[in-house]
Amino acid sequence: MTDQPSIDEIDQDAAIEAAHHHEEPLVRDLPVRLRELVAVVTCIGLGIWILVAGKDIIVRGSAELGPVFWPNMLGAGLILFGVVIVLNNVLRGVRKADVPERITTSGLVMFGMAMAVAIGYLLLWNVLQFWIITFVALALFTLVLGGRSWKAVLAFPAVTTAVLHFLFIVALRVPL
Repeated sequence: MTDQPSIDEIDQDAAIEAAHHHEEPLVRDLPVRLRELVAVVTCIGLGIWILVAGKDIIVRGSAELGPVFWPNMLGAGLILFGVVIVLNNVLRGVRKADVPERITTSGLVMFGMAMAVAIGYLLLWNVLQFWIITFVALALFTLVLGGRSWKAVLAFPAVTTAVLHFLFIVALRVPL
């Protein structure tokens, strides 16, 4: 006979929960909270700016969603997610695994290249056709962000561009 309890005496749910649930202390340092606050202020400020700027959109005719629907939805979403970040990360704290690493030179270069691609995309939006500039921009984003296989660099932008073309030009009839 052993001193261990029989299988019928073990509360299996409690044993599984105890095995998988580890209380990890949350990081509540001031620098971490300030970093989170910068993201929150940016997110909420951008959302407010989009809502205010959306008031200047001229509405012609009546459409089901209207031209101000998407900007208002984006602005409200940014404000909502900013509030969620405040409640979840700033006030409560973050897990140590969720604290981002320090900014590196290669990270700054990657950020600069991604911003250059985004600005180039916006500048060439009305110059090139939608599908051409979208495909090129997605391929460049994939390269900048680490995609190296031909599937990542060519197939992903091609499929995504085709889906966006179908969604906006064919289904929603947006003149892009």
